[in-house]
Amino acid sequence: MKDQVKFQDAKVLIFKLGQEEYGVHINQVVSIERMQTLSITPYPNRASHVLGVASIRDVVIPIVDMRAALTGEALKQTDVTRIIIVRVYGKEIGIVVDAATDVLDLPAESVEQTNILETNNVSYLLGISRFDNRLVILLDIEKLLENTTNLDDLRDMIQSFINSKEGAEA
Repeated sequence: MKDQVKFQDAKVLIFKLGQEEYGVHINQVVSIERMQTLSITPYPNRASHVLGVASIRDVVIPIVDMRAALTGEALKQTDVTRIIIVRVYGKEIGIVVDAATDVLDLPAESVEQTNILETNNVSYLLGISRFDNRLVILLDIEKLLENTTNLDDLRDMIQSFINSKEGAEA
């Protein structure tokens, strides 16, 4: 499987949604933020799993609830809820997860192919790793966000939101 190569002998950030563990390549992660410390501003006509936008280090980024995007369940915020800032297609997007747990070095032999599971609906699955008695679902975060969110519309909405704020301040 061609996409599996991305995770061979790679470092991945592990995060939880419910009891399931997911992994994204560490090279796509910009930072991890505490949900409680950010102010998220909702905007109209957004998908239900898009919470709004937040300003992080003077960059306005969209915030996506990954639990809602993947399972349809709304976010259940706790003290360990985190926003993982990822870079996709040259832009930063925040994904809200139940917890960011650790960074693992996954050996190539721990990754199983997912071609049996792969359809257009789950093309974002890179593989499943069985490592240290853990089962980690490996994600292609770019494909996942593209599948769950219309990224072009999201970028356009954020830009118009920024423009309207700047116009109000002038």
